[in-house]
Amino acid sequence: MRRMLRVAICAVMMWVGLIELGSFAGDQSNAAMERETVQASEAVSISAAHYEAKPFLAAHASYETKQQLAKDKPAAAALEKPSEPILAEKAETKQKTVFLTFDDGPSKNTEQVLDLLKQEGISATFFVLGEHVLKQPDIAKRIIAEGHAIGNHTFDHKYERLYGSFAEFAEQVMKTDKAIYQTTGVRTILFRTPGGTYTNFDQGYFDAMAAAGYQVHDWNVDSGDSKQQGVPASEILTTIQGSKLASKLNVLLHDSAGHEESVKALPAIIKYYKSKGYAFAKITDEVKPIQFKPADKLKWSRASVTKPEIKKLVQFSEKLARESALAQAAANAPDLILHRGEEMLVLKAGEYGVTNGAIEVSLRKLTEWVGGSIALDVDNGLIDAYFEGNRVLSLTGNEIHTSDKGQVIVPVRAALHKFGIQITKYVYSDQLREIWLTE
Repeated sequence: MRRMLRVAICAVMMWVGLIELGSFAGDQSNAAMERETVQASEAVSISAAHYEAKPFLAAHASYETKQQLAKDKPAAAALEKPSEPILAEKAETKQKTVFLTFDDGPSKNTEQVLDLLKQEGISATFFVLGEHVLKQPDIAKRIIAEGHAIGNHTFDHKYERLYGSFAEFAEQVMKTDKAIYQTTGVRTILFRTPGGTYTNFDQGYFDAMAAAGYQVHDWNVDSGDSKQQGVPASEILTTIQGSKLASKLNVLLHDSAGHEESVKALPAIIKYYKSKGYAFAKITDEVKPIQFKPADKLKWSRASVTKPEIKKLVQFSEKLARESALAQAAANAPDLILHRGEEMLVLKAGEYGVTNGAIEVSLRKLTEWVGGSIALDVDNGLIDAYFEGNRVLSLTGNEIHTSDKGQVIVPVRAALHKFGIQITKYVYSDQLREIWLTE
């Protein structure tokens, strides 16, 4: 419903923009999309992370506080008594499902994992580090292109930074979200914290992440591939086979540098779960997270999470969600068709955009379509447009705005006005976008 509302609001803004675009200079000043750059740290640690054994879950953990759980005695009882599963949950999980999850990539090992998954025709989930996404962008893009899920695993995996201060933790979550979104075009709410939540998360961390819309996933099968350096593939498989089976399994594996043995073990792991009747799937927003029970005592001594820290993370998450929804709506938009007499200019989604209500198109395409020409003065950074032998438009310096594809873009109505061409009528909706011009 939220997405539909955002798209509707966007459509209204664009409709209004067709009627009142304002001056060309005013439109030009807002044509460029705001961008933020994430810089990778110079040194990337490739040492394997060491995970401690975590308690098995009796049920899915709750984001609710202990006081809230106390009010809900049936829910609290379900958490305390693993021998009494909820019947409704049994009915929902007739098909046994295994989620293979890979932490700490992307790396060169990720490419081999992707090759194996492709051969087997199965999907998996990759919880990536922001600094590695920036160093291996093509592999991150491949994860998405081949239909797998991607999740946030913080930026640098440094425990003392992440769990010494929620402000630092939130900053790493945001940096990694930016890296994933700007690299792959995907905005994810899937999250796994390094080392898992047990003894690392307190209620403040849980509440803040929930308020910002993130789904925090632990696991219920630890492959043991990170308990020390170079765990043999045979030992990884033995650990998997000795793990407790359930209707839903979230299997922890690693694909970062130093985990070549995990890659070697993967075919046998897949074969094992197939023999047990499991279907393989990737984690989506609809999959209820598996989480560890809260620890009685944390490993870390730190200040409590503050309301301003939560607010900052929530505002960031909401802003990125809006940007993603608008980008998705634009990608699914219909063609924009301009009519001038018998001539038509057809622009596909991605070949036009909307900024502050103004439809923007390539200056070169528009100029050449109406019979004009473009001249570039590289030395002086000047772009001139000519029509019927006259220079009708000059752009220089901060007046020049470009699209993601490097094309110089201009507001369509303002640019046509410079050519002496007017818009006579238009249709702009989710299904049809056409503009008729004077000849």
